[in-house]
Amino acid sequence: MEYTLSLALVDFLPVFFAAFGFFYVVRLVSSVLPRQGRIAFLGGTLVVLGGFIKAVWKLLMASSVVTINLAWMENALFILMAPGYILLAWSVWQTARSVQGKSTFGVWALPVTAIVLLFLASFYLYRLNPASPAWERILLTALVLATLLTGVLLIVFAARLKLSRAAWLFLVNLLTVLIMNGLARQPDQSISLQWIEEVINVVSWLAFAFGARMLYQSAQIRFGVDAPAAGQLPAETI
Repeated sequence: MEYTLSLALVDFLPVFFAAFGFFYVVRLVSSVLPRQGRIAFLGGTLVVLGGFIKAVWKLLMASSVVTINLAWMENALFILMAPGYILLAWSVWQTARSVQGKSTFGVWALPVTAIVLLFLASFYLYRLNPASPAWERILLTALVLATLLTGVLLIVFAARLKLSRAAWLFLVNLLTVLIMNGLARQPDQSISLQWIEEVINVVSWLAFAFGARMLYQSAQIRFGVDAPAAGQLPAETI
């Protein structure tokens, strides 16, 4: 697959917008459940780091006179993003339960167990047949499912706060992620198709960034600068 230098440089924009959006998601989670905020921070960091490493890989592929194919950098996208989104989905779900006055569960046990089992299954498939892409596909499947869950949770969170614009922005992000997944599976990845993918990706994460900022600002106004601890808000407030 070939990349132009301009295409590789533009690939850093979605990473920047994603980092901007996750910054507000982490602030929201931390203000409600500080311990879950640590999980959200780790999850967001892994997702952004995965995207950044993949963008650097594209830049190296586009700018190098001799073809550089660092497989670990390309694979970092889903190796880091899969556990990152699992942690994000968990922390957002726990935050949503908390602001409704519902009980929350153990902080690290369930998401870490799920991640460990996921990587054990992936490692087993790799050892079984290193040439097979099965080990990648199981990580990719977990990534897609966790991304969908995180997006749905954010949409519902925004809708309960009556933030229709934020909910629509999160929905745009979610739908474009699915579109990108479909386009990435096309066998002929021409430069023109990659530009279409890149533009869609930029719009997707720009929408996410604005939606996350709106959600945090509204929650800040609704709940105050420092949101109450778990269970102190009546369920009807969200």
